Amino acid sequence: MVKVYSFETCPWCDKVKKYLKSKNVEFEVRDIELSEEAAKECEEISGDTTVPVTTVDGKNFVLGFDKAKLDAMLGL
Repeated sequence: MVKVYSFETCPWCDKVKKYLKSKNVEFEVRDIELSEEAAKECEEISGDTTVPVTTVDGKNFVLGFDKAKLDAMLGL
């Protein structure tokens, strides 16, 4: 399951979500402002609460909007 840790007004988060949609990748949005649990998960994965953080396995992640890294991680 692909998860995108983000918050509502983050423009880079929107770019990641739009990119994943354009590639027909299903994902779950985890809003770190609305959920303390999501914020904690994000920090455990990346060591910080900087967003967007995209992960498939909860260990390897892409920070920010990096098409090449997203494609590599997702096998696109």
